[in-house]
Amino acid sequence: MKKRMRRKDLWSMFWRCFLVQGSWNYNSMLGLGFCYSALPFIRRFFISTAEQQQGLRRHLDFFNAHPYFASWCLGAVAKLEEEAGRKKWSDRRPIEIFKERLMGPLGAIGDQLFWNSIKPAAAGLGVWLALTIGWLAIPVFLVIYNVPHLVIRARGIRDGYRKGFDIVSDLTMRKFQKWVDAIHYGGAVIAGLCTVAVLQWGARNDRSGLPFFFLGIALSLILLHYRKSINTILFWATCMALFFTFLH
Repeated sequence: MKKRMRRKDLWSMFWRCFLVQGSWNYNSMLGLGFCYSALPFIRRFFISTAEQQQGLRRHLDFFNAHPYFASWCLGAVAKLEEEAGRKKWSDRRPIEIFKERLMGPLGAIGDQLFWNSIKPAAAGLGVWLALTIGWLAIPVFLVIYNVPHLVIRARGIRDGYRKGFDIVSDLTMRKFQKWVDAIHYGGAVIAGLCTVAVLQWGARNDRSGLPFFFLGIALSLILLHYRKSINTILFWATCMALFFTFLH
């Protein structure tokens, strides 16, 4: 068995992670995509065809997590497979249990950080920019949304491979909560901006929108207090703006 992963193997795993949902199905969820992403370390650590087939079968099992955070498990599993070969583990079941235990945290953190925070905040910013500066909103939205998930994918491969079992300590909501809170409060400001943009787009005049900007932020903060998502905040801010537009 070869001893260590090479840099090119880690990069190969990183690029393969973009296809982790390519064969999504109800039977194994991301299992087939995870196995495809695991091919670099399976080829590196298992020399004979029989060993590679056995490794592939083990990593074809059910696996479900947020697609952007799947790389955290992938990097850690690569480290564990390396250690198992170097230390000649008699049983690989701890690796399978490790994968099972990571699915919940990876899904919960990813959903909260991306689906409930970054994605709606970036979409709201894109709407505001579209109403104010036009088509430039498209590249701005793509950059703002894609940079975080690229960083998360790359960091997952890197930190997972460095820490192995110890990556568990990094996968708590407390570690990411400050980013979620910052995005939520940023979403409140975006909601205020969208309120003004919708008012100006509908009324088509130069009336100052400053009072409505603060009104939109106030509504957003109230909804945040009751733990509503940014999707809900943007929806009600837009509805309020349209209501005032029709009154005008």
